[in-house]
Amino acid sequence: MEKIKPYLFWLFALIAPIAAVMLTIAFLIVADFITGAYASYKNKIPVSSERIGNTISKFFIYNLVVLSAFLLEKYIVKEIPFQRIITGFIAIAEIKSILENFNKIYGINPFKALINLIKKKSLTDLEETIDILVNDKEKEQKIQKK
Repeated sequence: MEKIKPYLFWLFALIAPIAAVMLTIAFLIVADFITGAYASYKNKIPVSSERIGNTISKFFIYNLVVLSAFLLEKYIVKEIPFQRIITGFIAIAEIKSILENFNKIYGINPFKALINLIKKKSLTDLEETIDILVNDKEKEQKIQKK
C-alpha cells in the first residue's frame, strides 16, 4: 500500500480541477441508466447485462475523454476550450437520452412540449399544448398497433 500512495496522490491531484465535471458526467450517466431501466420495466423489455455493461463502459470512456480534453487544453492547446466543448456534447447526449426515456415512460416528449410552450404567447395555452402532446402519443400507439 505504501508504494501505491504516491501514485494515488498524483492521480487525485491531476483530477482535482475537474472532479466536479467528472461527477456531473457520472450523475448524468446514472440518471440515464435509471430512467432507461424504468422505461424498460414499464414497456416490459428485459434489462440485459449487455446494456448494463454499456453503461459501465460509458462511465469510464466518458470520464477518460473529459480528462484527456482537460489535459489537452491545459498543457498543449490553451486557446481552445476542448474540455468544455467535449463535456457539453457528452452532457447533451446524456440529457437527450434521459428525455427519450421520459418519453418512453410517460408518452410525452418534454423537448417538444418545451418548444410548444415557448411558441405560445401565454401560459393559459399550456393545457392545450399538453392535450396536443397526449393526442400525438395516442396516434403513435394506434399506428404501432396496426
